[in-house]
Amino acid sequence: MSSVTPSADRRRAVLRLALLAVAIGAAFAAVTLAGISPAEAKQWVHGAGLAGPALFVLAGGALGLALFPGHVIATVAGMLFGALAGTALVLAAALLGALLCLLVARRLGTEAVLALLGPRGHRWRDWLAGNGFSAVLACRLAPGMPSGAVNYLAGLAGIRPRAFLAAVALGALPKTIAYVSLGGALSDPLSARGAFAVGLYVAAAAGGVLVARRLVRSRPLPAG
Repeated sequence: MSSVTPSADRRRAVLRLALLAVAIGAAFAAVTLAGISPAEAKQWVHGAGLAGPALFVLAGGALGLALFPGHVIATVAGMLFGALAGTALVLAAALLGALLCLLVARRLGTEAVLALLGPRGHRWRDWLAGNGFSAVLACRLAPGMPSGAVNYLAGLAGIRPRAFLAAVALGALPKTIAYVSLGGALSDPLSARGAFAVGLYVAAAAGGVLVARRLVRSRPLPAG
């Protein structure tokens, strides 16, 4: 007969989630304090020669674990590789980073979340896992939504990797094109490039609203 009480299980679950949050926060702080400039990134990539694009994707994926802003990676990619290649490389880095976040959250946090949820929480988690593509896509298209947090939450929610990666790729595309192709034009919305960038964001947001509305309609009904 096990001597571990339910309250002890819950304390251990809270501790595991807290440690995961601390690890993510420490990684974010370390990257922020490192203060890597676009000029330094450009020098490293050029120094890698033909391996530069692969190095960029690997570095971008690793930075995704630390919640590094994706728009900064995209802007640097536009400077280094141009619009077409930069867009492809940023999407590859975003997918790698998202997958790493998902796997880390699933490995370190899933059991803890399951231990903390009650029957209603389990029902909502099952619904979210079953509608993972729509949930992630709506979040990715929404303006200002932190993609790194969405990646980790998707892992905790048990969303399937295939649906998750498909939603990340589709949802990240408009913003990636805007940042890589248009660069700093987002700071000048009155210019032609700025207007196009704003248009991409508005279209993405509208698409996110439509997906979110359909998702809300399928939400679980209260237990009667």
